[in-house]
Amino acid sequence: MKLPSISLLDRYVLRRHVYCLAMSGIALWSIAVIVDLIENIDTFIDHDAGLVQIIHYYLYRSPYWIVLTLPITTLLGTLFSLTGLARRSEVTAAKAAGISLHRLLAPLYLFSLLFAGLAFIFTDVIVPPATYAYNTTRDEIRSYRRTDGSRRQVLLQDVKGQFIFARSYDHTRVRAHDVTWERTNHQRTMERAVGRQLQWRQTDSNQAAGGDATSQGRWWLVDGHYHTLDGEKVETVPFDSLALSQLTLLPADFARQQRKPEEMNYAQLDRYIERAQGNGEDVTRHLVDLHLKVSFPITCVVIFCLGAPLAANARRSGRANAFGVGVLICFVFYSCVKAGQALGWNGVLGPWLGAWVANLLFSILGFFLLRRTHT
Repeated sequence: MKLPSISLLDRYVLRRHVYCLAMSGIALWSIAVIVDLIENIDTFIDHDAGLVQIIHYYLYRSPYWIVLTLPITTLLGTLFSLTGLARRSEVTAAKAAGISLHRLLAPLYLFSLLFAGLAFIFTDVIVPPATYAYNTTRDEIRSYRRTDGSRRQVLLQDVKGQFIFARSYDHTRVRAHDVTWERTNHQRTMERAVGRQLQWRQTDSNQAAGGDATSQGRWWLVDGHYHTLDGEKVETVPFDSLALSQLTLLPADFARQQRKPEEMNYAQLDRYIERAQGNGEDVTRHLVDLHLKVSFPITCVVIFCLGAPLAANARRSGRANAFGVGVLICFVFYSCVKAGQALGWNGVLGPWLGAWVANLLFSILGFFLLRRTHT
């Protein structure tokens, strides 16, 4: 079976569309950089950020901005390219030659599907590690984390429902400050200990054997109070030092930067949700974010199907009008995405529906416009 060849007209339409798409993406990325630079210039100056750090900051943040602006990039590229064809009567000439509008737009339909697939791969492969590197660079600039493994605002979960929070962790001295330890049972706090410091101490047998101090030992909570919570009865006992014998976390766990859900790809977030569900945690928000990793790249197809009939039937509208229409549509679309996400997070909608509701609504609108378009 012989595949249909790409005609000269197909290449011309596709080339103009890709050019307008690229220009729209570059313009939106430039605006994002300028706005963020104006907003954070004081932070860079106050913390003596170096030029290399600032370059890394924007380099690692760019993939997130590219994905975030995909809908408006797609819509503006579609409106600019097809409005230009309509204003120069090229669409009318194609129809007069017996080429329907849908045939004229056929290479763009296929390209939008390809673009959505590439957007998903980019979102799943490039964005998570770039976001992780961005957060690390941002925290280094703001002195929230040192490169030796020391950290601020440490929150870790251990086995048997144990949680530990520390205001800061000094990896060089292997100690944490202003620490709270809790043991829970089915989301109910059973024990709590609050101390001024959490220190890692080697066991006597490890010292005698000359073992590795970072692989064996025990955490001791120093200078605090131990609380036992049994129903409405609370008992409090002060202590000079308290051994947290049930805690299995090591110093390396405190030094290791825990990845946030937005720093994970689809498979990693799926496994994270599975583990969290096993621990009895509420994973509704993470499920919505998981479905958004698929639904958001698909907006490239939805937005194109919405913008193509509007632009192809334009007669005298210029680029300014196309830009205004694009901004208005994207404002409504982003509002629907955020509304669906919020409704999904709060359980009003199911996680899948909360992530896909904007695509579903705009797909129906795009299909209606395509049906009414003069071909």
